[in-house]
Order: sequence, then structure tokens, then C-alpha cells
Amino acid sequence: MAGALQGIRVIDFGHYIAGPLAGMLLADQGADVIKVDPPGGPRWQVPGNATWNRGKRSILLDLKQADDLATARSLIETADVVVENFRTGVMDRLGLGPQAMTEANPRLVYCSLPGFASDDPRSGVPAYEGIIDAATATYRSSGNKNTRPVYTAIPIASTYGAFQAVVAIVMALIARERDAVGQRIEIPLFNSMFQSIGRFGVRVHNAPPRVPTLQELWGGIFQCKDGQWVRFGGPGNQNFRQFVEAAGVPCWDNEGLTDFERPLDDAEFTAQAQRRIQELFLTRTAQEWEDLIAEAGSEGAVCRTSAEWFDHPHAQEAQMVVQV
Repeated sequence: MAGALQGIRVIDFGHYIAGPLAGMLLADQGADVIKVDPPGGPRWQVPGNATWNRGKRSILLDLKQADDLATARSLIETADVVVENFRTGVMDRLGLGPQAMTEANPRLVYCSLPGFASDDPRSGVPAYEGIIDAATATYRSSGNKNTRPVYTAIPIASTYGAFQAVVAIVMALIARERDAVGQRIEIPLFNSMFQSIGRFGVRVHNAPPRVPTLQELWGGIFQCKDGQWVRFGGPGNQNFRQFVEAAGVPCWDNEGLTDFERPLDDAEFTAQAQRRIQELFLTRTAQEWEDLIAEAGSEGAVCRTSAEWFDHPHAQEAQMVVQV
């Protein structure tokens, strides 16, 4: 069966993660993706390139040389899509920017993934993942200014940026079928980070003081009998009652320990409830809790490392993990 994007040609000038990942997702759906790398290969020499550049054709071009620059331009003029994630203005200075190329190829969908938007004062800043993390406060902090922030190694901004870019590109291609013209798309990684921050990026001004409820004590990460941890519950837990029955603690009703809506305005009760819940989870192994929670239709999972997940039967059987 032909891929959804078969017949679509993409010129991928991406480097690091965001651009190559966007090109990979398009190639996965059948697009003919031509990866443009400088002499010597990708700017970032990492094993991940084997994944991000799968399904692509490759060409090495030195864009500072007139002949290679002319080749790049001719490729773009025959393409449906361009993906690039240089700093704002880099492609313009090469004569390969969105205005010049959409004038030469009016049906072109030109997608840029800069670190900061073209209208952002920081547009000229080389913004790799760590810079975006810093600019969006995506790090753990104790609140003490003298404590060094701790950053994540997960490329959140690049991943979300690539996903948003691919969705926008496909929508632009659909619109092109109707209007016969391409589009200019810009997905700044700084902006894309806020899609992942979600509710943590929402500020409510002048909100009335709120007393937490017992539900918040039940939602958390708990150590189990075997020393492993399990994540249980959440604000949308609809089957908590079934969990109470399966866990064998309906008798806790009489003590108010299963009343989700009970306000935690009594310090002594709060401390007792927290202790009792923690002790409950110590009565079974993490896997036993995961199985019980699933049977009850509630929410929970063993906290596994990536190495443990790679060896998990479901990951192997479903071929979610493959050797490359």
C-alpha cells in the first residue's frame, strides 16, 4: 500500500534533532526525502542519525560554494516541501530563504524550525535544546537562587517542534490542493516548548486560596514491597472506588481515608492518611499493584527504567523496540 505522502518530494536541510526528525516522519509516510548535509556528513555525529535519517536519500553540499549552492537551489525549485532549522536569516543570506524560494516555486511549502521566532529579539541566538530549556524554565529548581538548576536530557522542544511542523506541513499540502499555492511555516522551538508544558505554563491571577483534598494524597509515586515504585492515580481517576474494593480497604471508609473530596485542613489527619497510604503500597510488589490497578480499571503503572522497558514482553512482542 502506498504511503500517504508518496509523490511528495522533501528537501531536508535539518541538523541536530528537530529538522531531521520532521524529515523522518515525512519519509515514514512515503515522501521522497533528500537529506542535504555538509561535506563530512551531519553536523552532529551521533548514533541517533541512523534513526532520524532513515528512509531518506542523501547528498553532500557545501553551500558556501557556488556550484553546490546552485544544486541546492535547483533541488528546492523542484520540491514540494523544504525543512530547515537554521537560525533565522541563515538561509536568506544563502539566497535559499523562504521569500526567494517561494517566488521561484509558488507551490512550495517552506518550513523553518528556528530556536527563536524571526520576530523575537533572540532570533539570531544559536538555540540548541539546553538554551530553549533555560529560556522556558524547563528545569527543576529548589526555589533557592543559589542552587544549580537541573535540566532534562530529553529533547522536548525539538520533538514537539518536529511533530508540530509535520502537522502544519501536511495541512499546507492539503490547502495547496485547493488553492494551488504553497505556504511559509515557522515553528520556533521556544514556542513549541509551551505545548509540552501544558498546565504548568498556565498562570491564574487573583485565584482564591485553595485547600487541597485527600485525592491529592492518593495520587503519587509509592514504594512497594519489592523496593520498586509505582505511580498511582491522578486528577481524572474515575475508578477509585473499584481500586478501594480490589485493594481490600473498604473498611477505610469509616475513617474517611477514601473520601476523595475531604479537605486536608487537619494536619494530624493528613499525616495519618499519608502514612497509611504509604504503608498500603508496601504490602504488594510493584507488578502486583500494576496488575491490581489495571483489573480495577483505575490508573497506575510500575516506574520502569528505559532499560527495563526495552526488555518488557510487550515492547518486544509489539516490536516497539527494534535493533538498528
